[in-house]
Amino acid sequence: MDNKLQENLTKLRRLENNYFKKFNEYYPGYVSPEKEGVFGPSELYEMAIEAQVLLTSLGVTAVKRLNYLGFDLLFPFNNPVDWYNWKELVEKNKIYNTMYFSISTRIATEFERMEQHIKNGTWESYCNLSESEFSVPKEQYLSLFINNVDRAESNNSLEKTDDKNHGAQINIDTFTYNEQREEQAIKTLDGLHKTTGIWSNVANVLSSVLKMTGMKI
Repeated sequence: MDNKLQENLTKLRRLENNYFKKFNEYYPGYVSPEKEGVFGPSELYEMAIEAQVLLTSLGVTAVKRLNYLGFDLLFPFNNPVDWYNWKELVEKNKIYNTMYFSISTRIATEFERMEQHIKNGTWESYCNLSESEFSVPKEQYLSLFINNVDRAESNNSLEKTDDKNHGAQINIDTFTYNEQREEQAIKTLDGLHKTTGIWSNVANVLSSVLKMTGMKI
């Protein structure tokens, strides 16, 4: 069982790394219409489906925890219809890809946590974690995808929810989205973790994408 978990986790980590490179190559505003085509990046659709299947194979806890961090935002489409709708939202709401670097970094951290549990033979303990334990939620980004009316309703809803963080549980949920802060954090990450550490894959992808997009480090 542990061998299969390890195998699927390794596949998922590698796939997410390759997907993230391609995702940023095709990010709205950075890709030419010729390269984008009429139906969008079909390779990304296939990679997204495979990633969803691999994540599902790791169990309900892994799915909930990764989606809590924003896995579903990082893989927002797996077909041309959803890609087109996502692209329209990104362009209309002027959503910068710095958000996705932050999400990918947090996902890399969670992958490392999962890896440690598998190696230590404590996968059952991992499966007993709540979705929010030790994690930063994706909620800070959701307002970027909704209009002003929906945003007001969403804020009211968030105020009424979640007294679930009690006892010894650690849930890092006090962040609000700030584009400038996220961009600075990304530049710092690129400077610190190019070849080693659990963020090495993210940093390597980040370095190449920053060059491609023209962002100065």
